[in-house]
Amino acid sequence: MLLLLPMLLPLLPLAAGQRAAVLRLGLRGSPRGEVSPAFLSLTLDASLARDPRYVALLSNPKLRALATALSPGFLRFGGTETDFLIFDPNKDSTSEEKILWELQAQQEACGSRPAFAAVEKLLLAQWPSQEKLILAEHNWKKHKNTTITRNTLDILYSFANCSGFHLIFGLNALLRKDGLQWDSSNAQALLDYCTSQRYNISWELGNEPNSFRKKSGIYIDGFQLGQDFIHLRQLLSNYTLYRHAKLYGPDVGQPRKHTQKLLRSFLKSGGKVIDSVTWHHYYVNGRSATREDFLSPEVLDTFVTAVHEVLEIVDGTVPNKKVWLGETSSAYGGGAPRLSNTYVAGFMWLDKLGLSARQGIDVVMRQVFFGAGTYHLVDANFEPLPDYWLSLLYKKLVGTKVLQVSLVGADERKLRVYLHCTNTLHPKYREGDVTLFALNLYNVTQHLQLPNYLSSKHVDQYLLLPHGKENILSRSIELNGRVLRMVDDKMLPELIEKPLGPGSVLGLPAFSYGFYVIKNAKAIACI
Repeated sequence: MLLLLPMLLPLLPLAAGQRAAVLRLGLRGSPRGEVSPAFLSLTLDASLARDPRYVALLSNPKLRALATALSPGFLRFGGTETDFLIFDPNKDSTSEEKILWELQAQQEACGSRPAFAAVEKLLLAQWPSQEKLILAEHNWKKHKNTTITRNTLDILYSFANCSGFHLIFGLNALLRKDGLQWDSSNAQALLDYCTSQRYNISWELGNEPNSFRKKSGIYIDGFQLGQDFIHLRQLLSNYTLYRHAKLYGPDVGQPRKHTQKLLRSFLKSGGKVIDSVTWHHYYVNGRSATREDFLSPEVLDTFVTAVHEVLEIVDGTVPNKKVWLGETSSAYGGGAPRLSNTYVAGFMWLDKLGLSARQGIDVVMRQVFFGAGTYHLVDANFEPLPDYWLSLLYKKLVGTKVLQVSLVGADERKLRVYLHCTNTLHPKYREGDVTLFALNLYNVTQHLQLPNYLSSKHVDQYLLLPHGKENILSRSIELNGRVLRMVDDKMLPELIEKPLGPGSVLGLPAFSYGFYVIKNAKAIACI
């Protein structure tokens, strides 16, 4: 077996004259950076509340079990619909919300609700047509106001809280006085209610203000938006509960020229009142994306440029302020059908996690955990997709400290490697262990070799490959040859490593990705 060859030579001769690429790891000295413990966080799109009945689906026990496994993190409730949601404290809840709430009142707050299953079944049967409506409205840029009730907030908060997430709620920024200043009266009603319930929430105001004109005909410049955030910060300070609440923004879209200008003027005007700067990124348009886009080093590298542009603006206006990806996925417009929900989407996702941490992005919020489109981690049948399992492995194995890594003997744009200290919360690993994760965009197997000083170390391999005949377009995934599936509605499978003996070469098949934990590496940067 090639994988068990002892490492006698600095470069091992492999099949057909192929050589292993040698890894250079920066284990000494201090880490090159550190990210938030909530680095991999999630979003729920506000379009879920386009018809508030569907928010009740968040009470599903399987969905909650899947979310809990990815905790801790932030759960951002936001998106285009943010700026079309009106809170009405006096409006009657939908019958679905009422049934759910009555059941909840009878049991403990985070208990499961088997009695709700029949209602849920009906909602799921109607969901495909609701999803079509959401995506069509998005494509036509036709948005109508929707009223949400106290129960909508209750269910949303309960989902986040019971799953171990901290809720970030996006307030409607398109409510205006005379078309100019933000009208905060609706936000005040919502804050009054959340305070009465003692809800621990962080806040945002508006979503992608760079495209307000396109969506609503209202234009708001960066200076005015900054003033609106100052207004919101003052409003929050009137509440004992929210006096120190976090406020994030401005949730701008891709950093194109006019968006950069808006971001810069917003930060000069209101940057001092926000806790982190948020922006959004997608690689491609979901309606025109191809399989090749998902495997293209050039497409993956466009993210580096975008990050650089945003960091430059932040450094020039509010230096040292943390920068977050407040919403991100592979393809905008709900994702790319038959691509964003398959194994191939993992290349964009894992590479984005690696590059974000390396470039100093503190938190990355994945659009979306559950909801319309194909870029969700969990589908409409509550089945986890490949990106879900990839996220789970990332959470379990990858720590917050970012280390230096490079390759000799392969094109680093096609064989992409990242290195972190291992997550010490993992029961099998300890301080000083390191986690390497790698993506192979070559159409042949690539081999990675550890440097000589690590040749005596044991390595745990977590190799992810597509399952079934669809190959990289498969919606199911194997870990070290075993298909990953829920054991039952509440229980996730064990993520079993494949131990590699000392001196093993790490083999990464064509178009695949995986994690390698180097045990007992004694990395000073991690201790």
